[in-house]
Amino acid sequence: VYRLFQGKDSKKDQSYFLYNLNQKQLKRIIFPIGKYKKPEIRKIARKANLPIFNKDESQGICFAPEKYPTDFIKRNLKMKKGKTMDTDGNIIGTHEGLAIYTIGQRRGINIGGGGPYYVVDKDIKKDLLIVTNKEKEAKLYKKEVTVENVNWVVKNPARNAAQSVAGGTKFPLKTNMKIRYRKPAVRAIIKSKKGNKYRIEFKELQKAVTPGQSAVFYSNKGEILGGGIIAG
Repeated sequence: VYRLFQGKDSKKDQSYFLYNLNQKQLKRIIFPIGKYKKPEIRKIARKANLPIFNKDESQGICFAPEKYPTDFIKRNLKMKKGKTMDTDGNIIGTHEGLAIYTIGQRRGINIGGGGPYYVVDKDIKKDLLIVTNKEKEAKLYKKEVTVENVNWVVKNPARNAAQSVAGGTKFPLKTNMKIRYRKPAVRAIIKSKKGNKYRIEFKELQKAVTPGQSAVFYSNKGEILGGGIIAG
């Protein structure tokens, strides 16, 4: 059985994006710098006289010339402006196209006064961007979520998780779950399964849980058990 773990450098770890790997693929993959941190790699590169050892880090998208994802989206999609509405039903502005906004977003909403505003929801049918200026707005937080299209890196995730997480070999299963790349993993319980959909309960309320983002399950030892797509 091939097992996948987080890299040593938590700031550069890419494991969040690798939950779709299977055993056949892992058999043929190596991660030669997983046990190093970025400064250590720079030292190795410098010692080997490689010209990239002191190169500035890129913060943009590796496959696109644009620095910001919104610019990439605008270039590749036909954007349609629409109305921005608060949670009380008041139209308070105009959005630049629903595709460039995400749940919990605060910057770039462009509403003058009364802010800051946060994106709460997007009504695709009515082309409405729904926002709030209340940071404690209940609609911004979730206690449970459904995750679909789940792939398990290991055949028996419950058994692997039980080795390092206080859970059994059957659901409900305690785990750690990341709901966004830059967000730390949080404690959660995989409560039930229906088909390839799993119902997850967070130990604490989570802000800006976004449908379409990946949810990735980890053990306490940093093993990637699997993951799927947040359905709502």
